[in-house]
Amino acid sequence: MYEGIVLIEDTRQVSQKHDLKHKWFIEHGIYVNRSMLVCGDYQIAGDGSIACDSKNSVAEIIGDIQVKTMGKKAILEEVQRIFAENHLLMPLSEAAYHLVTDDDADRFAEQEISNFCFRAHIPENVLSKLQDLYVKRHGFFHRGLLRAKHYGVKLYIVVENNDGVTTLSNLFRWQNPRSRIMKNSNIQIGWNRNGTPKYKKVPKYPNAMRGETLAKACITMEKKYGCTFLFCRPEESAELIMQLLTRRKEY
Repeated sequence: MYEGIVLIEDTRQVSQKHDLKHKWFIEHGIYVNRSMLVCGDYQIAGDGSIACDSKNSVAEIIGDIQVKTMGKKAILEEVQRIFAENHLLMPLSEAAYHLVTDDDADRFAEQEISNFCFRAHIPENVLSKLQDLYVKRHGFFHRGLLRAKHYGVKLYIVVENNDGVTTLSNLFRWQNPRSRIMKNSNIQIGWNRNGTPKYKKVPKYPNAMRGETLAKACITMEKKYGCTFLFCRPEESAELIMQLLTRRKEY
């Protein structure tokens, strides 16, 4: 069914973490080449209209949307330093700072940064550093979603898990394992048999994201960017990715 198909895997995909998928690809005669993709982790060679982004767990999605971003003050200082080192006019640094940090919900910031640098004759090494700062401000996952939207790529986010999550509907009922981790509080409630103080147990991560909150965030992203979240067991991931990329399944 898939014999001879050439699959492009993004170079940023850590290959050792995807051995199960690679094994399935080999068994089904699929050739895997590694190259940098505009968005997602997998595309069919010669067809950039569909991409799949694979996640190893539900928790990885949480990490993507809760990524710790670089603060505006730090970015401003870094932009000013870069422009000073390259002997560029400082008023240009102010414009570059806003392109990097301003809300990008209704604009394609990456393209704006590139156009700005071209018009202002800013060298490519500075352009590259500004693009890196944009990622540090907004995160890789956010950038991928925006790229897919602006380049007209249908992006599927395939989330592998052994938690029984198969749809966004039952993601609402997912229990974050971090919410079950407990620690001792400072409140003593008695004594242990060995004579040591016994303390009340409290959640170690009281603000761990709940399934309901994550599901709502995924639904918002689907509406905002046109992406689709799908869930499966790890052993089903490779086949699902190929079904999506070859249009044998559409959502």
